[in-house]
Amino acid sequence: MFDFFKKKDFFLEIKDPSVLLKEATAAKQSGNLEKAIEILRTAYKEIPKSGITYSTQTFLRLPMYLQEANKPDEAWKEFEYLLKKGVPNESRDQQLIPMYHAVIYDKMRLFLQKEKRNQDAVKYGILSHLSQAYGLYKQKRKTELKRLVNDENLEKLIQKLLKKAKKIDFYEKIFSLIKHEVKKIPNINFDELGNMIDNLLNSKLN
Repeated sequence: MFDFFKKKDFFLEIKDPSVLLKEATAAKQSGNLEKAIEILRTAYKEIPKSGITYSTQTFLRLPMYLQEANKPDEAWKEFEYLLKKGVPNESRDQQLIPMYHAVIYDKMRLFLQKEKRNQDAVKYGILSHLSQAYGLYKQKRKTELKRLVNDENLEKLIQKLLKKAKKIDFYEKIFSLIKHEVKKIPNINFDELGNMIDNLLNSKLN
């Protein structure tokens, strides 16, 4: 009877997500990306059962691993899923969600820059910054919000992104757009803003 229940098909194995995450790291460091991706997916399935909250960064490991494995389309779907659904056991506090999104948007920026898609990365760098600003607004952290969206910080952000994209000539137009959007907090439509940035960067300068 005991041997029967020890058979693989019947034995219930409890998997510790923290152990699995370490195993995924080890597999990646050894050069076995496919194994690392497989273990990460298993860890993500176990996390909801654990009741433990893991950071957004924990779940951003998968798209970055997929990128290294030359699976950019799969990676992008993971980003989009995280933006839409969030992560397991994550607080759905409306004051915190914009901060989670800021982290995801910034990782999307980095992903695109690694893909040499620097123009596409511009909007995600800006969305990350403004999502963080939105979060600060929701949390009533007025001093930090004011500092984050002051002209100096916006100038540094926009110039850095546009220089990397070789689109610095669009600085005035992008800066004007972002200044306008900042005034709309907390009523920014991030999808519309992303489209407006894309349209500007694809337009001809007068």
